[in-house]
Amino acid sequence: MNNSITDIFNKYFNYLPNKTYFSPGRVNIIGGHTDYNGGAVLPFCINLGIYGAITFRNDSMINVYSHNFSNLGTVSFDLDKLEQAKDLGFVDYVVGTILIYKENGYLINKGFDLAIHGNLPKGGGLSSSAAFLVLIGNMFNDYFNFNLSGAEIAKLARFVENDYIGVKCGIMDQFIIANGLKDHALYLETDTLNYEHVPLILDDYKLVLVNSRTTRKLVESNYNTRQQESLDVLNILKEHVDINHICELDPDDYYKYEKYISDIELKKRFKHLVDEHHRVVLSKDALINKAYISLGKLLTEAHHSAKDLYKVSSDTLDNLVEIGISSGSIGSKMIGGGFGGSTLNLVKASHLDSFLNVFTENYKKVYHQEPIINIVYPMDKAGEIND
Repeated sequence: MNNSITDIFNKYFNYLPNKTYFSPGRVNIIGGHTDYNGGAVLPFCINLGIYGAITFRNDSMINVYSHNFSNLGTVSFDLDKLEQAKDLGFVDYVVGTILIYKENGYLINKGFDLAIHGNLPKGGGLSSSAAFLVLIGNMFNDYFNFNLSGAEIAKLARFVENDYIGVKCGIMDQFIIANGLKDHALYLETDTLNYEHVPLILDDYKLVLVNSRTTRKLVESNYNTRQQESLDVLNILKEHVDINHICELDPDDYYKYEKYISDIELKKRFKHLVDEHHRVVLSKDALINKAYISLGKLLTEAHHSAKDLYKVSSDTLDNLVEIGISSGSIGSKMIGGGFGGSTLNLVKASHLDSFLNVFTENYKKVYHQEPIINIVYPMDKAGEIND
């Protein structure tokens, strides 16, 4: 793919790029919606993502070409006229990054030619937006010698999502993509940003993604609604207990404080969050101890909680989880922000061929087409790659 992004750049800009980069997508093993509630998450970088090739210019022109949106051609704008660079589709992420970096004291004062190409399945919920933002952040960090850490690049990328794009997401996606380690998951405490790399040894098991083919835009979905509901719960709880985040409480605390929440739906959000944070802790221990049967059970529990309590699933995702379990997965759950995306299946390696065959057969009976399946592996964080 590196040669491909070099070729793509050369084709559209008529010269070879100075540098090439890769920024992976991510899968969160468990920790649904805990990241913006001060809880823990357990994601890893995957072997699919976004490739980028860049050369910085001696003027203020910025030219961006995406092979995935080739119908748009090369999108151009002037670095000195950013106020006019609006509603440019995926290029909004580039504009937003430049503005956010400037607001935080990191000046981008040269234009550039940029080509990108991603192989993340469309609508897979694998965080293409965070991968793109961290990709751009790494390019700027390297060229302008900002000396930003992975954590700092992640924070700035989140600011772009929150303040410029308008998605009130948490820090998880950006953080794992900027800090991931091959053959490891990352246990991240989102309230403190303390983290540790946890070995993710998959000799006897495989992680299998199934795309729901349901594309959802977080800005247009109930994602922001769920975040507001979480804030409503937190504000109620703060009247009775000294906390900064819901996930500071444990599952037993739910029964102490749920009486103060009169709204039934808000009670469900509360219970999901405290239970889910606890499942993340248990899942980390399961990985350390290679207790994959236990991990599988936690995955399936997490899906049912996301479906019934946090209500961020969909009929298609629920069907895919059921098909996965009936086809031999020892654990299955939706991943991503919800309302679309993919399901994650934990499958014993010796049963992989059988699982794929049975799943495909069962899927085709319901959806009358071939499923989109990817086997994913834990990979390194975003960074420069060499020819």
